[in-house]
Amino acid sequence: MLFNGGFITPIQEVSLHRYEFRIPNFELKFVFTNIILEWIRTRYKFNQDLLINTSNDLINNNLSDFETGFKQILGDTLSYFDTSSNKQGEQFFHVYTLGLLAVLSDDYIISSNRESGEGRYDIILIPRNTKNSGIIIEIKHIENQQETEKQKDFINRVNNKIDEALEQIERKKYYKTLLAHRIELEKIKRVPIIFAGKEPYITKLPTR
Repeated sequence: MLFNGGFITPIQEVSLHRYEFRIPNFELKFVFTNIILEWIRTRYKFNQDLLINTSNDLINNNLSDFETGFKQILGDTLSYFDTSSNKQGEQFFHVYTLGLLAVLSDDYIISSNRESGEGRYDIILIPRNTKNSGIIIEIKHIENQQETEKQKDFINRVNNKIDEALEQIERKKYYKTLLAHRIELEKIKRVPIIFAGKEPYITKLPTR
């Protein structure tokens, strides 16, 4: 997952199925020391069927079901202490989401944090079969609902952030990577994932 996402660079094959890697820059070294290593030390118990079904909901554009499954996965695997540090934020959820999507690597090239169009996208799923849909994921993190915050104000914050994520995908033309892989524009899906605390929101909340 880390290699496919561009977080580590291979140096050489030291023996059968064993490779030497390096961390390519200081920023990613910070990610490793402050997020990933702590994550690896924690024992997570994934429901494999739930993970596969949830991933399939994403590639089939069943975003409501994807949101439901994704919420359950996070609820089963993340504690409050995993996400309480202000130093983690979007970067933590970026790496976490990337790891979950590794289950799709047989059918998709999973690319992360690379230049496309006029910026750097968070995650792109490039289908190995060009007849399938490509997916652009933009991740945002906001504070959870505060005790003094009205429900309607929280809903507006979430919905506005969803709009912001979708607008950023279009404005920065992240889809150009998928076009370069011969994925037709109408087959490119834009997926915002907004984390309020550790709760993910993909579809807009209903307003009253």
